[in-house]
Amino acid sequence: MYFKLSLRNVKRSIKDYLIYFLTLTFGVCLFYIFNALEAQQVMLEMTASQMEIIQMLSDVMSVVSVFVSVILCFLVIYANNFLIKRRKKELGIYLTLGMQKKTVSKLLLIEALIIDFFALVCGLVVGTFLSQALSILTAQLFEVNLKAFTFIFSSDAALKTMFYFVIIFIFVVCFNTYTITKYELIDLLHADRKNETLKAPKFAISLLLFLLSMSSLLVAYYLAFKNGLTNFNIEFLIAIFLGVMGTYLFYVSISNLLIKLIGNCKGLYYKNLNLFILKQVSSKLNSHHISMTLICLMLFLTLGILSTGLSLSKSFTKDLERLTPFDATFSRLDTTDAPPLSTSLKASGFPLDELTESYMDFNLYESPFHYSDFFTEDIMLRYGENFYNFREDTAIHAIKLSDFNQLRMFCNEVPLSLQAHEYVVTSSDMNLWPSIQSILKTQPTLTRRTIELVPKFDTPIDLSYETNFFSSNMLTLILPDHLLEHAPISRQHLNLNYKGDKTTTEIAFKESFDVLFKTSDEFFIPPITKIESYESSFGLSTIVTYIGIYLGFVFLIASAAILALQQLSEATDHTKRYELLRKIGVSKSELNRSLFTQIAIYFFAPLSLALIHASVGIAIANDVVKHFGQSNIAVSTLYTCLFLLLVYGTYFLATYFGSKHVITQKK
Repeated sequence: MYFKLSLRNVKRSIKDYLIYFLTLTFGVCLFYIFNALEAQQVMLEMTASQMEIIQMLSDVMSVVSVFVSVILCFLVIYANNFLIKRRKKELGIYLTLGMQKKTVSKLLLIEALIIDFFALVCGLVVGTFLSQALSILTAQLFEVNLKAFTFIFSSDAALKTMFYFVIIFIFVVCFNTYTITKYELIDLLHADRKNETLKAPKFAISLLLFLLSMSSLLVAYYLAFKNGLTNFNIEFLIAIFLGVMGTYLFYVSISNLLIKLIGNCKGLYYKNLNLFILKQVSSKLNSHHISMTLICLMLFLTLGILSTGLSLSKSFTKDLERLTPFDATFSRLDTTDAPPLSTSLKASGFPLDELTESYMDFNLYESPFHYSDFFTEDIMLRYGENFYNFREDTAIHAIKLSDFNQLRMFCNEVPLSLQAHEYVVTSSDMNLWPSIQSILKTQPTLTRRTIELVPKFDTPIDLSYETNFFSSNMLTLILPDHLLEHAPISRQHLNLNYKGDKTTTEIAFKESFDVLFKTSDEFFIPPITKIESYESSFGLSTIVTYIGIYLGFVFLIASAAILALQQLSEATDHTKRYELLRKIGVSKSELNRSLFTQIAIYFFAPLSLALIHASVGIAIANDVVKHFGQSNIAVSTLYTCLFLLLVYGTYFLATYFGSKHVITQKK
């Protein structure tokens, strides 16, 4: 009997359950997709190290899933609270007819079980199909081929999803039981007659809070631009605090300001149902400024994470060919009385000649010039505290002209010549090139004690003197040999190219180094190889991309779902207001237009400020992205906006049609 009654209730309230069902289905779908990554290896032609990266990615996704499950749990409970609020009067009638509270709780349990079961099935089905598409994305990110298309269902991912789903369901049941227990019968029966009493601040106070909000946000933006994203210092924390406070004060003050400003435009204020719409929106903003702040910040994180995450993943891989000119590079930091690296390796038994077609030793020296001799003060301030660690008393690295020419010939390039008073600037970091070019054209002379040099060229040379998956040559000088004859050696390098098939030789190369590492009395830093750099870069870009998509999707769903549920709840509370408007002659189309406008304003309110936050955040994050390689962040931002529009728009339309159903429902 209880099951039939619960099933009838679900069918009757199917439109009320739409947002709840959508949220659960999206959650299950996401859980399955990102926990089924490990199963995709069956379809992909991967090396052992790439498989290790997929395993690491799977482990990272498992950790992130715990965080996501907490967010979804609160979100589902929030959605469930709306359903109970919507049906208070119905539940009160059940109690009036003699049904006990535990029986009502049992009814709600069965209803939740029915909806949750269908959401679980739909989420797993959709997730299974979408995970096949994710296999193609994984193959593109790793630049590997698909062996053959195989339809994959990951039982491990499904079981993990169901496990988290059951935990969320238990929390929902406990919440329902607690909620029904605390309500009195009189509260349930007269729920639709209770109005929320809100006291709006005076206009002068609202104006003061708004100005304080704008000031806080401007200072936060300034500190964020000045500090960047890589320095977690007091300025960084102050910028976050001011940003959050400014966002909160904006939503506290904006509703009262809107009423005052639009109220002064009498033609607009009294046109159609604008007065009613404005009062409704103002009331909602006044009562939900905390949630609006949280939603705005979550949308900001969604835009920022997805845009920079996708762009960063492209940056990791875009410049790899330029940054990995050699098959492998050895480095040594402890250079005191040390022979060349090739000599040390051979003496320790490493088969260098057997594995390599060619190799070359060279040294990086500490030049007589400091960074403050080359860079202007403003550039030192701009870059010095971020990635580059440019300090006034730090020596600029330099390479002897003879070593530089050997490097060029090693790469099949033409040697250069320098006069005794000339120098050349090299850098593989394109982010620094504009600043270097500006200095070479305006303040080109390098002076230190009795040494005075002028540049041979007014632009830097693109030089990657070692194989690495990121730009390691920020600024290196090429100087005449005599200036570095007695200079201290900063690092030793050995660049080499393999014999024969690169992949086969790489395996033998690693095996030989493993033996050397275990048996040699001398310590050698593991070499960086081109193949490893590619695999590491692809792996890192995949992890960044997937975490960005996962968290971005979750924050977006949470934001849209909370807005939708608040609007549906408001529509339920204000049914009598719409009924009164109908009675005084307002047409159905006018009511629908009024409802559409209210929901559009309410959805746009947090999104508008989030877009401003995101534009600032993305501009700052672009400096981080550029450090790892050149990438057009505008493209990933465009994709993110389209993605946001799709999901946000889906919830917006579901909210509009759901609210329309509520206010037009005959009593």
